[in-house]
Amino acid sequence: MSAHDRPTLDAAALHALLLAADGPELALLDVRETRHYVARHPNLARNAPLSGLEPQVATLVPRRSTAIVLYDDRAAPDGPAHEAAAVLERLGYIDVRLLAGGIEVWAAQGLPVIDGYGTLVKAFGDRARLHFGTPSVGVEALRERLRDGRPTTLVDARPRAEFEFLSLPGARNHPGTELALRRFEAPADADHLWAINCFSRTRGIVGATTLRLLDRARDAVFVEDGVMDWGLQGGPVVQNAAPADLLPAESPERLRELADGLIARHRLSLADAAQQLARWQADPRRSLYLFDVRPQPDPAFAGTAVQQVPGGQLLMHFENLVATRGARIVLFDDPAHRLRAAITSFWLTQLGQVEVHVFDGPLPSQGLPPAPSTAIADAPPAIEAEALEGATVVDVGPSLEYERGHLPGALYLLPASLAPLSPWIVPGRTLVFTSPDGIAASRVARDAQRRWPGAGVRFGWIAGGTQAWKASGRALSTTLEAARLLTPFDDDWGSVMRVFGPRRDPAWADYLAWERALSARVVADPTVRFRFFAPD
Repeated sequence: MSAHDRPTLDAAALHALLLAADGPELALLDVRETRHYVARHPNLARNAPLSGLEPQVATLVPRRSTAIVLYDDRAAPDGPAHEAAAVLERLGYIDVRLLAGGIEVWAAQGLPVIDGYGTLVKAFGDRARLHFGTPSVGVEALRERLRDGRPTTLVDARPRAEFEFLSLPGARNHPGTELALRRFEAPADADHLWAINCFSRTRGIVGATTLRLLDRARDAVFVEDGVMDWGLQGGPVVQNAAPADLLPAESPERLRELADGLIARHRLSLADAAQQLARWQADPRRSLYLFDVRPQPDPAFAGTAVQQVPGGQLLMHFENLVATRGARIVLFDDPAHRLRAAITSFWLTQLGQVEVHVFDGPLPSQGLPPAPSTAIADAPPAIEAEALEGATVVDVGPSLEYERGHLPGALYLLPASLAPLSPWIVPGRTLVFTSPDGIAASRVARDAQRRWPGAGVRFGWIAGGTQAWKASGRALSTTLEAARLLTPFDDDWGSVMRVFGPRRDPAWADYLAWERALSARVVADPTVRFRFFAPD
């Protein structure tokens, strides 16, 4: 289909669809690179950058008949939205439209836009804090408590890798819903405080609120602005931290009581066994996302469409995992208690974007849909690391991974466009692409071979990618040379976790000011409808 023949949707019509409280399923995809998405986007848009669209879209939008609206800056015929539409058409998506005039026309008509990353969930967290009346403790007050020796248990609710990156001295670490699975003994001292923190706000708010609503720890508070404000106020932070003693595990019987109570109080939906799941899988009108919220992958789900996202992280990363508004989600958990799934359902249901169900009964071992294939048809042959001598290596993975370590001398390309490779298309040259696991590299090698047939260039990709190179004991480089960057790091959304040195404190202060003001801006948009349960 040519660019001029593709169907479009004007801004007013799209806005009307987003306003429909229980309208049909819709995936609104911003196919610009993440740096541009972060500058401004509609609140309900998902970022699906053209550079990584092909290997990711089958997971992000699993049903091929889903109504999809794509946009970029202006919807120009040679822009990323039209190119993304061509990719989706090739993959079998049948209902793809473009936002007429792109985000520029949307914004020019005064329709709501927001800046930032993960904004919907961050705004939701702050609104939940207000709705449920979750108390907080400021870092100055927390430091005073600790100096005075007042009984305080500090728990970091982030995943272990983030906890190890930077954390508060003396903190335990129980990420996401795992925190609710621990035993909370009644404190001997009435002055005791459970202080739940994260890097800034959202995970701390959700963790403390969950403990209070489950009556796990009625004295739980979240640490206002977390590690960032602690550091800004001059408090010591710990790198490569090991958590303090872990809280003891709660009994499965007690966890089951907690889950059953939460499900009953808020009428959370249960998927009543594999037969109901099979009906949903066969429904051609509704999308189905399957998530395992346990902390470790289940071998029984290997090769299936079930995505393993530990409880708590599914809420935090929701905007990167579920693009279809109005879809069904089924949550798998330990059948003995299902508490992780119940808590995740409690929060996702209130987010107001999807229909959520807790799977009830023995976990299915067969009959699940297969995982989308990541194999790239028609890719040129893989090249083993031993055969790279004399080749030009081009890294097409995320820029953060390139910063952390790349093959010595490798060029960097964000593959939204292959045009920057033109100077390297020289007869007799070998161009070898790499990415963390090799999947993106195989796709770019295929596209380059299609773009320059007969150019006398040998194209290939490294089997297993940069991870295989490193696993073989070969060295990686962290040197960044401007001459080797064929494109800017436009996939960098501006994470403050990538800011160090003298720029750190101003960046952290600006970020916290932005996040504190975020929720009021988001909920002013009538397309955003959080649906909070009544407080207990």
